[in-house]
Amino acid sequence: MEKDEIFSNRLAILGKLAASLIHEIRSPLSVIKMNLDYLSMNDSEWNDDTRESINSCKEAVNRMSFIVTNFSTFAKKSHKDDEFISLNDLTLTAVKVAQIEARMQGIKIDTELQQDLPHLRISKDKLLQVFLNLIYNAIESKTKDNLIVIRTYTENSDWIVWEIEDSGKGIEESAKEKIFSDFYTSKEKGTGLGLSVCKSILDEYNSQISFESHLNVGTKFFIKFPIKDLTK
Repeated sequence: MEKDEIFSNRLAILGKLAASLIHEIRSPLSVIKMNLDYLSMNDSEWNDDTRESINSCKEAVNRMSFIVTNFSTFAKKSHKDDEFISLNDLTLTAVKVAQIEARMQGIKIDTELQQDLPHLRISKDKLLQVFLNLIYNAIESKTKDNLIVIRTYTENSDWIVWEIEDSGKGIEESAKEKIFSDFYTSKEKGTGLGLSVCKSILDEYNSQISFESHLNVGTKFFIKFPIKDLTK
């Protein structure tokens, strides 16, 4: 009981802190968005690399705006925003958003996407959050060969699989049973909510997340979407 009470208190404190932060974030986020929109109006002045950077920043700001505006919905099983989406198209969107950070780290993101996948009925914004979390985790893993590979494919006609592979430092054995737990993190500045939120979102859609990891070899994360449940 004492542990449950401590956990509940931590959640309550976190909720108050998050509400305060959201209030403070809205104004500067609006200013950034307004300036990016202004730059886009004059995109004829920019070269291709600059134009791509501006568009990637706009994608990231839109993503942040969604999280800020819909913060409370992540704690609820709301499916009002579900729609039929292309998993491959959403993957490419996520790669585009993460591309700047990857380039800064000298990392290339390759995709191997099966082209005949059925569309899935799911929240595009929630799933984008999951994909971005896993991509940024892969970037932070200090990939040795400077390459991250994302794949999509079907498995036994029952599942659509989304896979991301890096050749980074891997996950410690002692951490493998904890990484989906609330507040667990191995990062100095991490909140420990990233993978926990990912699992919570995927649980809403009867989807599974798992991983394989070996120290100093790399990590693969797998998301399995049930075709029968999500293509209706």
